[in-house]
Amino acid sequence: MWIVTIRSPLGEPAEYVLKPGKSTLGRKTDNDVPIPDESASRVHAELIYDQKANTVVVRDLNSTNGTFVNRERITQPRTLTPDDQIRIGQHIITLTKQDTAPKPGGQDSLSGTQPLTRDLLLESLDQHAVLLYEVAGRLNTIIDLETALREVSNLLRVALGADKCEVILSEKFGQLQELGFPTTIARLALDQRSAVVIPDLSATQQDSGLGKSALLLRIRSVMCTPILSGEEIAGLIYVYKTRPLARPFDQRDLQLAVAISHQAALTIQRTRLLKRIRQEQRIRGLLQRFFAAPDAEVFLQDYLQTGRLPELSEQTLTVLFTDICDSTGLAERLGAWRFSKILSRYYQDMTGAVFEQGGLVNKYLGDGLMAVFGVTRNKPNPEEQAVHAALEMLRRLEALSESEGEKIEIGIGVNTGPTIAGYLGTEERVEYTVLGDAVNVAQRLQEQARPNRVFIGAATHVAINGNFNFRAVGNVELRGRTQPIETFEVLRS
Repeated sequence: MWIVTIRSPLGEPAEYVLKPGKSTLGRKTDNDVPIPDESASRVHAELIYDQKANTVVVRDLNSTNGTFVNRERITQPRTLTPDDQIRIGQHIITLTKQDTAPKPGGQDSLSGTQPLTRDLLLESLDQHAVLLYEVAGRLNTIIDLETALREVSNLLRVALGADKCEVILSEKFGQLQELGFPTTIARLALDQRSAVVIPDLSATQQDSGLGKSALLLRIRSVMCTPILSGEEIAGLIYVYKTRPLARPFDQRDLQLAVAISHQAALTIQRTRLLKRIRQEQRIRGLLQRFFAAPDAEVFLQDYLQTGRLPELSEQTLTVLFTDICDSTGLAERLGAWRFSKILSRYYQDMTGAVFEQGGLVNKYLGDGLMAVFGVTRNKPNPEEQAVHAALEMLRRLEALSESEGEKIEIGIGVNTGPTIAGYLGTEERVEYTVLGDAVNVAQRLQEQARPNRVFIGAATHVAINGNFNFRAVGNVELRGRTQPIETFEVLRS
């Protein structure tokens, strides 16, 4: 007796017992073997079973799109062997002699274990090229890993006629039992880097030690295939059947699982690469908000090596604040549209002055900004950089005032001291944060440095003394502080 098995990308495998004599195949539902494929003719081909000789012949019935045996279009009747593969449209048809089908108890777990060699992969891809074409078409449009793995699971479950199938990533191997899969079979596949197929698990339960969890899950036939990405095991395809009368997994099912595991590996690589590229672009955009492009790239390379941005830590930094004097009155006088244009150019000019000196623009503050120097460690003398940036701000402000015909005035405060600095936030939103008394002092100095003056704290003065012209302002009372701050004004030469 011969069994006809039909596989397609869109439905579960179907089986028919081949009757003696002629059996028709085609798109019409009253065929002996219906082929629901738009490429199939209404009556496409026929199988002729000679029961006495125990042979089967396939004959094409002048179909439009042809009948293929082992990828060759036939023009004459062809005697088939159990290894032959018939294709009509997207449907693959195989024949199995009953005496060569898997027999209950005929295999133990090890006899169903096949190493994932290159030859097995090539054989599997060759045998299931049509189905893999459909699988690749579906997966190549998916950019989200979780969605892609769910699609792989659904495709394989349908193609194998299984009751449960799941693609399990390596980071979830410790959760196999929670996910409803016997761990012993998975461990066998992982340890031996092999595909495992057990057609009838009930025949192995007593002797193999696999039976307890499988019995609780009422598993009848099981298959487990590692997903290899180079030398790494990226995941595991676990699939089983629980229906008592379900067709056991066979060699062709194993080949299909191996072929799809290869497609799954490519999908995992592609989606992880896309995620990494998106993350890299997001971090680059984030860093370029704060740093000049060359400095942003330095921090980006650190991120790519470590997988994280610098966390909060104690650092000695130089902080600069600048703010437009009487911006409310200026906005009232100029109107919203013109004031916004002036403010846009002001931000561009002030940011450019910070970036030229290797500083970080920490935040914009309505009509001012906060900058930090000393974050980029390959740039020495952050105190000097901050003061150079402050003086450049005043120079650019004069040019802005002249070009706009408006008297625009600012104050600039610079202070050096210990801070807590680093990146805070969630995966979706991250900000560079600088905290500490040095920050508060710089902001209060800016309030005193008006109009168009640069006030610095004592620590900054000590670090740059001799390189700039100064005037001692004395101890200045700052809003919110109990102790005055020794203050100096940087004079423009």
